[in-house]
Amino acid sequence: MKRAFVLLLLLIALPAAAQTAIHRCVGRDGRPVFSDQQCTSIGATSVMPPTPAAASSSAGSSDAPAGPSTGLLCAKDVAGLREGIAQAFASHDANRIGGLILWSGYGSSGAVENIRNMDALVRQPLLAVEGNEAGGLDAVTSGPGNEAATRRAHFSVVRDSGCLWLRPPA
Repeated sequence: MKRAFVLLLLLIALPAAAQTAIHRCVGRDGRPVFSDQQCTSIGATSVMPPTPAAASSSAGSSDAPAGPSTGLLCAKDVAGLREGIAQAFASHDANRIGGLILWSGYGSSGAVENIRNMDALVRQPLLAVEGNEAGGLDAVTSGPGNEAATRRAHFSVVRDSGCLWLRPPA
């Protein structure tokens, strides 16, 4: 009876052991990549935080992802940030623009307040996204009811872990 029970347990565990892990990565162009191979073997960066063992063994490695943006998809260039901002305004999605922001240094209450402000901001008609990496990006919007006056929300641009991120408007 014990033999049959052990055999049954082995048969149940066999399919789980045979499954191939799916690795979630970000390609060099900043687009998501899903593969059965390790991200580094296909020239991509993992979006999953490193395991504690992997993090300690690669602590001296210069190409290991680190910092607050580990585990997140990100913009690789200013064009990617502009596109993300435009998409957020087009879909009136504060979470979309929130995903472009590097939140380190903000407490949870500060982040919540900023997301509320972003929600009001993305509901305004976007006229343009102006600026560059050095000077930051301005989301130029028209006022409520399409007033003639324009408004600017200035986002500083920061580089972290090989990605470009926005900082919430001041």
